[in-house]
Formats: sequence, C-alpha cells, structure tokens
Amino acid sequence: MEETLLREIFGVSKSYHSTSTEVRNGGVFVAVEPLDKLFICPGCRSGDVIRRGKRIRRVQTVPIGFHPVYLEVGVPRCQCNSCHHIFEIAPPFARITRTTRKR
Repeated sequence: MEETLLREIFGVSKSYHSTSTEVRNGGVFVAVEPLDKLFICPGCRSGDVIRRGKRIRRVQTVPIGFHPVYLEVGVPRCQCNSCHHIFEIAPPFARITRTTRKR
C-alpha cells in the first residue's frame, strides 16, 4: 500500500512501513512492520538488541468505501544484549489493550 495513505489517512507513523496488502473475506488487510531504528532498548538505550519472535496485532481503522480496513501490526519481542532486558515494540497508533501492559 502506498506510504502516503498509511500516514495521512490511517495515522501510521513514519517509523513503520507496509509489507503487504490483501483483500480477503470482504476486508482489506495491510501488514505493517516497524523500521530498524525502533529497535532500541528502553532500559539502557542500547541499539544492540536481538529479536525473539513477534506477535501480530490486528487494529481496525477507517474503512475504504464499504470495506473494513485492518492494520496487521507486527509487534516484535526483543532482548537487549547489554542489560538483558526483554521488551516489545508497541505501536504508538494503537490503543493499549488489557492484554498489553502499560510501559
């Protein structure tokens, strides 16, 4: 999907980019991943982190016509090599849910 649509219409920050767009089950699904510059430890501010998997978080956003649009955000789980802190890179454009801890 064009990056301008992500930023202007759906409110996705410039720290994320689209990896794929699919139309399935009557909806539009846009896969969004964080850029490498976000992989910084919140504890010690080190950039020496390793990825430990990810989970997909689905966020519903503004529809296109009568088709619902879902952002499928990859939320990576990381571990800092310096201080061994384990953390997730939560998307800033999605509300904090009950299953997500406030950081």
